[in-house]
Amino acid sequence: MREFNGPAQVAPVASLRSATMTPCRNGMALLVVCSICILTLGFVRAAGPASQVAAPSPQAEAKAPADPLLVLNEASRAAYRRAKERALARIGPVIFVEGDNLVLKHGDCRTEARFTPDVYHSLKAVSHIPLTLDVMLTRVRDDGRVDDDLRDELQRYRELIVGARERVQTLGLTPAQSRRQAEIISGSLEFIDALTRSRTCEPGARAAFIHRMTPLVMANTTDAALADLDALNRLVSRWRDQMPAGDWNKLTVIVMGRPLPRRNNLAVQYFARILDEPGESERIVYAESLFDEPRALDLLATHLVDTRIGLDFFDDPTRMRRDLLGDAAKAYLDHLLEQPGRTPGNPGR
Repeated sequence: MREFNGPAQVAPVASLRSATMTPCRNGMALLVVCSICILTLGFVRAAGPASQVAAPSPQAEAKAPADPLLVLNEASRAAYRRAKERALARIGPVIFVEGDNLVLKHGDCRTEARFTPDVYHSLKAVSHIPLTLDVMLTRVRDDGRVDDDLRDELQRYRELIVGARERVQTLGLTPAQSRRQAEIISGSLEFIDALTRSRTCEPGARAAFIHRMTPLVMANTTDAALADLDALNRLVSRWRDQMPAGDWNKLTVIVMGRPLPRRNNLAVQYFARILDEPGESERIVYAESLFDEPRALDLLATHLVDTRIGLDFFDDPTRMRRDLLGDAAKAYLDHLLEQPGRTPGNPGR
């Protein structure tokens, strides 16, 4: 209460003390104090409702009418959402390709199984060694010098390669695969040693290393792809044998993956062959950067509804996968940017 010790606070206390200490004035003092309390309470009570009355009541305010176009558009969106729900309700079984795993949703049942074999990851890990060294060497200075930071990074990576070399020998690879991994590892260690000794990275030496590693990496890639496809086919064939033919004919596949390996994706190619599809299609959907099943299913529903729209309006099932504004934009840009005085750097008005 120390902060409230100004003169305006002292006066009422002094008046109260004088009323208490002077017996002849007790009645008058009490009357004055009670009068002050009554007036004060009356002011507070009156002030509260007055401030509330002054504020406009939300119910009293007239609401602005909703924009009819916005209401119409929201109704259109709601109808589109319902169409997607109906599309999902009508589809048959769905296979999700989720990294190393396949998931089969068939009615109320969900089955998940890993199909990617260990050899796939083993060959991939060794193949990453020369690719990683190439990436590290983007830090080489313009004069070709290997600075201290890069040298230390190369030496630390060398230790990791040496540690992994012993593990590779226990993987149960074929003799040809084992020899190939040994050549990739030894060639990479020799290259690192040469770089750290000379403290330089000559373009010719780097090109020679890449030229030596490329066929080895590609051979690993081939073996990994074959192993992956064999395992994928075994699992899908087992599921197919357990499924009524009518259900198999309604199968939809959703491949969930990152943007860059989308083109010529291994799983897309496999399912396109066994489902007799040209690639990504109404039955094979690539869910780019969508790694959870509900969002991937929503993409499938969008895909199904948009395919119907494309057929009905444009006689082209893929039309809605392209920007609907794209054709008009292309035609107008040709006109817009060919006008006199307009250049890409000076669009004008």
